Amino acid sequence: MPSTRTTTTTLLVSALVVYSAQGMLVPVLAPVTRLVGLGEVDLGAVMTLSAAMLVLTGPWWGREVDRVGVHAVLVRGLLVATIGAAGFAVMTEVAVRQELPRWLVLSAFALTRGVLYGVGFAAVPVAALTYLASTSDGATARTQAMGAFGAVQGISLVVGPAIGGLAAIGGLLLPVHLAPVLVGATLVAVWLLPAPERQERPERERLGFGDPRVLPYLAAGATLFLGLALVEIILGFLVQDRLGLTNSETAGVVAVAGVAIGIGFALTQAVVAPRVPGGPRALIVIGSLVAAAGYALAIVATTLGVLLPALMVIAAGLGLAVPGYNAGATLVVEPSEHAAVAGQLSATVGLTYVIGPVLGAGLYGLNDLAPIVGAALLSVVAAVVAAASVRPVAR
Repeated sequence: MPSTRTTTTTLLVSALVVYSAQGMLVPVLAPVTRLVGLGEVDLGAVMTLSAAMLVLTGPWWGREVDRVGVHAVLVRGLLVATIGAAGFAVMTEVAVRQELPRWLVLSAFALTRGVLYGVGFAAVPVAALTYLASTSDGATARTQAMGAFGAVQGISLVVGPAIGGLAAIGGLLLPVHLAPVLVGATLVAVWLLPAPERQERPERERLGFGDPRVLPYLAAGATLFLGLALVEIILGFLVQDRLGLTNSETAGVVAVAGVAIGIGFALTQAVVAPRVPGGPRALIVIGSLVAAAGYALAIVATTLGVLLPALMVIAAGLGLAVPGYNAGATLVVEPSEHAAVAGQLSATVGLTYVIGPVLGAGLYGLNDLAPIVGAALLSVVAAVVAAASVRPVAR
């Protein structure tokens, strides 16, 4: 059986590759969407469907972790994600080469990038959060473990867009074709590794979303992530329209922005978050307020020199809040409930991305500042919710 360190490394590397593969598409999603004859709302709908899969299957993957173990869930999730990413790449290539009915392209994108990739992707954070929670004790150690997972997400925000932006130089569709290759390679590597020893978990009543121990974390997290979802989906369009850039220029700028965001997100989670006194509640409150300040700066940003620092401030705020969200919720439940709460944490994030992309795209169509203003207000609300309802957790 592999050691705990080996299993942790496997989970973190798997998450890094899968998140990076998703991030590779960020610089080219907006241009590719328009290239195949779709619009902002269409892209928002596909991303919403993908997030809906996280909501619908996150809790189910949590139950599967209890039933078949972390390794089996990770392999199955990566397999489905690979199929979805490959299907999306094939359909994109076909849609670019010949004119197809809009409904056909949108339906194919919805099935491959929305449903299949969304279902597969949902398994990764559930498996990782469950294992990390089960192998760390106390608020400090749990925050460090969750911070490591969050740092991997942050690194992927650097690696993914950077690779995507560089690959786009060789062709706008190259990142789309590289994504399934990376996910598939990870699938093979994980499948070949021996499975860790399964942890026996006593039978308990199913953990409900309204459980008073977890609900405050879910409420604060949902509010904060909804604000992020409003802005994330329109970032490419915002950069292209506000700065007056071409498709290729937009891909390059968004790639640079992804690097800035990822650096702030990763460093804050890995270095700063474990050292903040006050535990998970303080992390959520402080992080949400820092993110709100970043959104406020983005509202007045009319040049890249102002927009990039604003994005880094937002990333730093999220880098504080996210470990508090993940660590706090897993600390207030029993060890036997870690898989269930991991599913709920992932599903809550997914729920915000069911609402956020369509809402963000719609608001952007009305006014390009509306999604950013909304995100700033929601971040303040998240801080208030956490301060008022999240109880301190002993370190």
